[in-house]
Amino acid sequence: MKERTVNGMPIREVWAKLQAEFPSDAIKRHPSTEMEYIPVEKIEERLNNVVGMENWDFELIAPVQVCRFGADGFESCVASGKLSIYDDERVPIVRSTGGASDVIYPKNSTRPTSVANAVDSAVQDVFKRCAKRFGIGMKGKASARFQQSSRESPKEVVMKVTIMEPFKPLPRGGAKAKVCFDGETLELYIWKKQWDDLQEAYGEKFQIGRKLNEMTFRGIRKEYKGSMQLEFVSFDKKGAA
Repeated sequence: MKERTVNGMPIREVWAKLQAEFPSDAIKRHPSTEMEYIPVEKIEERLNNVVGMENWDFELIAPVQVCRFGADGFESCVASGKLSIYDDERVPIVRSTGGASDVIYPKNSTRPTSVANAVDSAVQDVFKRCAKRFGIGMKGKASARFQQSSRESPKEVVMKVTIMEPFKPLPRGGAKAKVCFDGETLELYIWKKQWDDLQEAYGEKFQIGRKLNEMTFRGIRKEYKGSMQLEFVSFDKKGAA
């Protein structure tokens, strides 16, 4: 059976090149969350160098929409798209997913800063998430140095998660739930002290068996018994979904 090739290379070699670690000078750090990321242009450069400019394509599956979430009406631009890589027979290999970006309002203003920027950020978010499904820019390949430092002393950062199920009780108080964060499904843990504070501040929103849509909060990402998890630390009133 003929081996599948892309840009004249065996498919296994293509995957290895796409998933290779990025050099340190290609890794940027977000100014507010301090999380490291690979810029879109570096991902495009990787695709062009490995599969060839004419052998990949990205497109939106549906128009970008502005959606409202939660009782406070937080607005996000939501998009879905697909990234296709074509083999030498022009048969596509497709990865698809969705993404979003918040619409930012200046303080004490009802006029958003720039919906166009939010739309563009949502499209970039979809593109990067599709690329990750090909293994491009995955955490752990992008920055082993950052992973090592995170294991030694996890940093508290701003996180936005989509909550996938109702809250479940923890044996010693508090709650947990599966959430989607940065393209990964992880367990979010809210320990007893923080859970009690949330119940006191927000009442019925934080109850066992209750499901929220999204949360934006300050938290910690850490490894526990070989698995990654998120731990809630705090947020202000605007963080309540």
